[in-house]
Amino acid sequence: MDEGVLRPAPDLEARVNGVTDGSGLPVLKSRPTKGLRSMRLQVLGLLFLVAPFAGAADFYVDPVSGSDSGSGSSASPWRTLQTVLDTRVETRNWASLPYQPGATLVPVNPGAPVKPGDNLWLRSGYHGAVTLQSAYNAAPITIAAQPGHVPRLRSLLVQAAQHWILRGLSISPSHAPPLAPITMVQVRDHSFFGPAWDVTVEDCDVFTVDDASSWTATQWVSTASSGVSVGADRVTVRGCRLRNVRFGISVDGAEALIQGNVIDGFSADGLRGLGDFGVFEYNRVQNNYVGDPPDTNHDDGFQSWSVGPGGVGTGEVRGVTLRGNVFVNHWNPAHPLRSSMQAIGCFDGFFVDWVVENNVVITDHWHGISFLGMRNSRVVNNTVMDIDQSSPGPPWIMVAPHKDGRPSENVVVRNNLATDYSLVGTNIVADHNIEFTGATAASLFAAPPYDLHLRPGSAAIDAGSTDLAPLLDVERVSRPQAAGIDLGAYERCPGCRYRFFTVTPCRLLDTRNPAGPLGGPPLPAGTDRSFSLAGRCGIPSTARALAVNVAVTGANAAGHLRFHPGGTPLPVASAINYSAGQTRSNNAIVPLSVLGELAVYAGQGSGTVQVILDVNGYFE
Repeated sequence: MDEGVLRPAPDLEARVNGVTDGSGLPVLKSRPTKGLRSMRLQVLGLLFLVAPFAGAADFYVDPVSGSDSGSGSSASPWRTLQTVLDTRVETRNWASLPYQPGATLVPVNPGAPVKPGDNLWLRSGYHGAVTLQSAYNAAPITIAAQPGHVPRLRSLLVQAAQHWILRGLSISPSHAPPLAPITMVQVRDHSFFGPAWDVTVEDCDVFTVDDASSWTATQWVSTASSGVSVGADRVTVRGCRLRNVRFGISVDGAEALIQGNVIDGFSADGLRGLGDFGVFEYNRVQNNYVGDPPDTNHDDGFQSWSVGPGGVGTGEVRGVTLRGNVFVNHWNPAHPLRSSMQAIGCFDGFFVDWVVENNVVITDHWHGISFLGMRNSRVVNNTVMDIDQSSPGPPWIMVAPHKDGRPSENVVVRNNLATDYSLVGTNIVADHNIEFTGATAASLFAAPPYDLHLRPGSAAIDAGSTDLAPLLDVERVSRPQAAGIDLGAYERCPGCRYRFFTVTPCRLLDTRNPAGPLGGPPLPAGTDRSFSLAGRCGIPSTARALAVNVAVTGANAAGHLRFHPGGTPLPVASAINYSAGQTRSNNAIVPLSVLGELAVYAGQGSGTVQVILDVNGYFE
């Protein structure tokens, strides 16, 4: 498997002309050929004629106790995931290679046990560096962690494939030392093997190392792997947690859905969106490390640029939605490696038919939300805050001419709260915005710079226009809640700030499992342990509390568990009490920190206790 660090895939080489954006990454010269995209449409037309698949079968892969001569049943699981994917899946591929537009799909592995619509359940253990290639399914096949298990992969490559769902995987080069920087998840077209589309990666934990707190600036630049690279159309990346990475999620394909992910700790760009009609919504991008110098990359929370016949800045990126994302430069302004992140930086347009709404920006740079070359777009109900009162900054909302002098035109900037505005162009409509300073922020917000909910009596309450205002706010509270639309990303609603959403019951953590961020070891007596839960089991980064079932077993002594948001004082009340050796469970509502962390305290005199936590809903 190609494990280069975001270097172009074979099919992308024709799109690279030795041009970079200053970060060392290749700048893509064009989208995939029209032949690839038209072939997708032809195949989709055939798929609408296929009857739905019913009675999905379940198969199991256990890299520790399985056997490749097994039946794949729960009692007789297979051992090697790559062997299963290559030989035991009934799928389709092009009749001849290299791929040519108009090619025909033919059966591969006819009669194999795993068929379209089936599930492959992975058990705990190391499954290797996995490649999904030349596998076009007639209906989705799901590869997922068996509940209570943590399957580990070094990397995942999906190319020339369709209708795959990857869920609940732990993906990291640290699972197979020695550590080397790679791109951990890639979904991409291939010029020889063919295009990829309709692939979902969700609820995965993607990280270079579990703990990067001791990393130097050099390690953040040279050791960190990049998270997810999407070079195919109609790819969904949802509910994933990316930690301690170089680049977070980079998208070059069209019609991507990047939703509800947490990118926590990165040293380059958190999100990149170069494809048309992408939706980036309800993601949290936080804790940016290492500035320029020594790193030559100008870090962005979100970045986009166009590529046309004349290179960078000579094309258009069309129809992108940035909605409900939270960009936080760093939760610790005093961190010695904190960078001054450009939050939403789009400098080489044109950016056409964009919607930028309900985003929260907390940063230490001039570029809060910046578009150089924007047309027929809107920037509505965003909140932009300076992390401190020193240079660089304060961050602005900017709509400016293209670098070649062509004007931005037909842009609405409305209902925003920001520390500065710079709006230049033709027919730039700006109304119902407030510009504030560090000195006046306290009159608007609950606890600036980090808690930017509106305080009682804020001038932003009911002060907005309903015209083009989003129906929901950044926390998906409906607008308006009172006489009018509130300005900024948050709609004030004290009585409905926390709403309950159910999720399919899902195991969040189990300390009986091998050591890991959501596994062992058991909790020692008298200590706190924090678990990062945002992005797991469908829990969004905006969740503030969870409805859970908590179970304990194997305690060496009588005791209790107390739950509290990570980084907050220990509460008085316990959620469950137990005796030595007792197995017991209880329902509870447990609070999360703004980082999505839950701390668990084992209040017992000695020994350890095993803790199991299942979630069935969340509050946001």
